[in-house]
Amino acid sequence: MRTSTTGEEGLEVIKKEHIDLVLLDINLPGIDGLEVCNRIKRTEHIPVIILSCRDQDSDVISGLELGAEDYVRKPFNHRELVLRISRLLDRKDPAEMSDFIETGELLIKKDREEVYFRGEKLALTPMEYKLLEVLGERLDWVLSWQVLLKRVWGYEEWDGGREMVKVNIRRLRKKIEPDPSLPVYLLTERGRGYKLALHMKHE
Repeated sequence: MRTSTTGEEGLEVIKKEHIDLVLLDINLPGIDGLEVCNRIKRTEHIPVIILSCRDQDSDVISGLELGAEDYVRKPFNHRELVLRISRLLDRKDPAEMSDFIETGELLIKKDREEVYFRGEKLALTPMEYKLLEVLGERLDWVLSWQVLLKRVWGYEEWDGGREMVKVNIRRLRKKIEPDPSLPVYLLTERGRGYKLALHMKHE
């Protein structure tokens, strides 16, 4: 493991050495973490996890927009961080990722923008599809409503944004859940956000 105290130093390490994953603090002297993330993602296929304080939601959204794979809020549980790192390192290189996302009996075909449940094509609105795809691209990771608002609707701020996300989550549950009142795929993490849960496919 290598550590760097500035963004410039970290970028030099990445140029010279083989790096599997970057833990990136947003608050760095010199080049800030967002610019470091931007430079990494322009030239490398290295997964990035952003470390942020709880009052940095806008920076987290910007980091995800620049290509960061995940974020962890400080102070954080070290076991959670290790789990998130393990999940990222187990994934394929982004350049080799397939055009579909699969969890349990739910299949998202990104190349066709279609969703199937138990082999049956679902009728989703464009925004419902986009919301499900964004959650699926970070399968089993919690995304806040602010991140979803930015990634799906393109808004940094919106007075009705939280309710818009909530309504679309509720509508999606009616279409993808065996029992919408007891969701097993589209889950709410109280105080944190939403996630599309990872399930093994039934044989």
